[in-house]
Order: sequence, then structure tokens, then C-alpha cells
Amino acid sequence: MEAKVTSNKNVAGKVKSPPSKSYAHRQIIGAYLSKTSTTIIGAGRSQDVLATLNCLKEIGLNYIYNGDDIKLSFVEFSGEKILNCNESGSTLRFLLPIISALGLKVTFTGSKRLLERPISNLVKCLNDNGADIKGFSVNGKLKSGDYYIDGNISSQYITGLLFSLPLLDGDSKIIINGQLVSKDYINITLSVLKSFNIKICETEYGYFVKGNQKYAYSGDIVVEGDYSGSAFMLCLGALSQGVEVINLNKNSCQGDKEIINVLKKFGAIVEEVEGGYLVKKGNLVGQVIDCEDIPDLVQIISVIASYSKGQTVLKNVSRLKIKESDRVQGIIYNLSVAGINAKYNGNDLIIEGGNPKSGDFLGFNDHRTVMSAVCLANFAGGVSTVTDSLAINKSYTNFYNDFISLGGIVDGDI
Repeated sequence: MEAKVTSNKNVAGKVKSPPSKSYAHRQIIGAYLSKTSTTIIGAGRSQDVLATLNCLKEIGLNYIYNGDDIKLSFVEFSGEKILNCNESGSTLRFLLPIISALGLKVTFTGSKRLLERPISNLVKCLNDNGADIKGFSVNGKLKSGDYYIDGNISSQYITGLLFSLPLLDGDSKIIINGQLVSKDYINITLSVLKSFNIKICETEYGYFVKGNQKYAYSGDIVVEGDYSGSAFMLCLGALSQGVEVINLNKNSCQGDKEIINVLKKFGAIVEEVEGGYLVKKGNLVGQVIDCEDIPDLVQIISVIASYSKGQTVLKNVSRLKIKESDRVQGIIYNLSVAGINAKYNGNDLIIEGGNPKSGDFLGFNDHRTVMSAVCLANFAGGVSTVTDSLAINKSYTNFYNDFISLGGIVDGDI
């Protein structure tokens, strides 16, 4: 699978943000736990969201798509199930504690890369509290109590606990060891739980969760636009005549709305418009950006850095090495193909801006790497190739259509 990108530095126009899969995952799970038939509006068809839907389908969820909307209903089920999470880390890490809380017998499976990603800390926490998890097979049933979990590996562990512990008979504590990373994703979780009438108390040690709570919701559920996906289009604007992205909630809990401040810091011209933002090219200058809480933005920020004057330091990027691919090495490789010097030093990625050139870029079967490479190639002059071009379907199925609508020139496997 390979895309061919012909450079067009004059891309411009207006697109609608893709749906936030962070919200969609959580809202689908909340609806499942409420057992209330409903419609989720604007959920989209990303592979990660489909992974969550298809796992829940094995344990009683019925779903029917109507465009990007999903109508949910529920049926009885029995027996041991196999849940295929495909490549979705969110699906696995959210559902593992939920399945344990429900006392179901399940074996999880997924892609080779997913099953290699860290999960032992979460499994230990669950097994210490009544679960019986061996490998990816789940038995036993969680009991209320104290749940000790490291905060510096993945916020997804804590999200899974926040969804599952209200289902237990007694009260529980989530006691977080060390620094909590990506807290904005926890805030999304808390926002969704609140919408389902679940009450969580934040404390000095982490979270207090009352047991015997009931998930409840009335009406349709609306998925808001995604800042993580929109970042690619906004960054195209920062290197061109201007791109407007709408369907973005300016008061969102999404941590990746920080892309707006990052682009302003680099020197892009950013204007608020109705329902979103318009970004235009400015005098881009390298910056120091702390990426601890915005790991999903690092790849596209590296593209902006490569076209900026001087040095950019992207700090605290080590967690990118355990994502869908080793994203740090992926960034360094593709920037080197473009003639840009980048190196990993300690926990930081250092990029020397310049004049990127066209080349043969690798997608590493990583959706964000592929989209970043397409954006990099668009301004590099000439014709470039990007491998693993269909990996974008993991999160942003309409990426190529939106890119072409702005004047981007791409063909091949799209």
C-alpha cells in the first residue's frame, strides 16, 4: 500500500473536523453499560471505533450504521467470548477492567503490535483485586477495594478503572503512584461518565469511586470533533495560504486542542472562526515544546519544526516509542529522508529546521506517521511516496478526501 504525493504548496480551503475517537470510544462504552437503546451521532467509522463496537457486539451490543451515526440496541448473550481489539490500545485497556468487573469469561486478541504494548501494570492491579487474568484470558470478578496503579505509563489504564469500579458492590479507591500522564484524557473520561450519571471524586491520592452506581442516559449522544485529527489540516494551513477547520468545540476537554497554542507559538497566523479555526502561514521559528501531555501531536509538530527557522526541541517524547510504532525513530527516519537533521537526546527530540525535499517516506503501519508524511511531502517539491497509506483508517478515514479537497494531489492506494 503506497500513496504518491505531488507537492502543491498552495493548498487552501475549509474542511470539517473528523469525529473524536477518544469521545466515541467512551460514549459507546457508556451506552453499552447503560443498556439504553440510543443513537450516537457523528461517531465515524475509524478502525479503532469499529474495534470497540465489534468487541461489545460479542457481549450483547447490536449496532447499525446510518452514515456516520450508529444506532445501538442490546441482546442477551452467553458463553465464553473472544474479543478482537485489532490495533486499538484504547479498546483493550478500557475493556479489560470492564470485563473483569462484569465477571465475564473472555479472551482478548489483536494485532501483534497491540499485544506487545505495555499492559502488565494494569493486569497486576486487576489480579490483586479479584480478577483472574492469565495472558489475555480473563476470568474471575473484581471486588471493591484499593487499586494501585502507576500514573506514568498510560492514562488508558485509569480510564478503564474509572468505567469499571462504579459497577462493583462496594466503594473503591484508585491510588496513583507517581506522576499522572495525559490527564486531559482522564478529563474526557470524567466528562463522559458525568453525562451517564456516574459520580467520581478526585482526591489527593487519585480517585474515590462509589460502588453500586447505575449508568443512565436519555436522548441521542453527540460525538464532538477531534483536535488530534484536525491538527494535520491545521498544520497544512500553517504552511500554506490558509486552512479552516470547523466542528471543533473551543471549550473541549481534549488536550490536543493545545495544537492551537503550539501553532501560535511557532508563528502561524491563527484566527477563531464560527465553529473552529482558520490557520495561515506566518514567519515560522523553531520553539521548545513540552509534549508530555500531547503525545499524539508530536509527529505533525515535527513537520512544522522541519519547515521552521532554527532549532526546535520537543521535550518528553519517550512514550512515543511504545505507540503503534516507535514514533521517535519514525520521525527521525522520515525527516532524514527529507534532508532534515533530527536526533533523540535523553527524553527530547531535537529538530533542525530547513528546506525539506521530496523522497520515499515510510508509514511504519502507523496512521499518524502516514498523515504526517503526506503533510511533509506536500510542501517538499516534486513527487514523494508514502508507504502503508491505508493505515490512516485507524483514526481518520476521510483524510485523503479532505486533503484533496484543499488542493492536495495524491493517488495510489488511498
